[in-house]
Amino acid sequence: MKLIIGIPTINRADLLNEALANYFEDFQETEIFIVDNGNQDIITREKNFAIYRPESNLNVSGSWNLIMDYAEKVKATHVLMLNDDVYLGKTELEIQTILRLWGNAPFYNSEMNWCSFIMSVEGFKKVGKFDENLFPNYFNDNDMFTRMKLLNMDMVYTAILNPVIFRNSMTIAKDPTLNSQFGVYRQNYINKWGGVPHEEKFTTPFNQ
Repeated sequence: MKLIIGIPTINRADLLNEALANYFEDFQETEIFIVDNGNQDIITREKNFAIYRPESNLNVSGSWNLIMDYAEKVKATHVLMLNDDVYLGKTELEIQTILRLWGNAPFYNSEMNWCSFIMSVEGFKKVGKFDENLFPNYFNDNDMFTRMKLLNMDMVYTAILNPVIFRNSMTIAKDPTLNSQFGVYRQNYINKWGGVPHEEKFTTPFNQ
């Protein structure tokens, strides 16, 4: 098994840099791949580190998709996906232990939303890309969960992936305009699945 860490970010380099300083110690042999949608000043290290800065904001789904595609290119089997406003507080050994314990499960999540999760490259290829039409930042996790559930894919939830520092929606706290169309995004999800998260009625997108 080969693991990489993926972190999308747009405007919280202040919090990300705090976490990275620790990750550089916690994950010395694990590559960290950052998708910086905000052209920020982010700390680096000499090896096992890469930053991609797109010309325009890829948002969450686009960033996650890019990270998963990158993982396949570097022949990784799993991605530990982290928010930029959390600090996981775990080590390479602890994460590798999770992967050994639950074997071939395609998805492992924390108990604290999707701020810290592991997705296998093979599982990602099976379920397909995160929906970039759910623009920009909302319901893409609910959509992926629904699609995995419909495929009867194994999903492991474990407190081991709970960050020791958890901050909720700090990106929006810095730029509230990112939340200005929440009702529209909610309706887009309802249109696709026939209900709000956990009350979906369709078994195919848009009931088609």
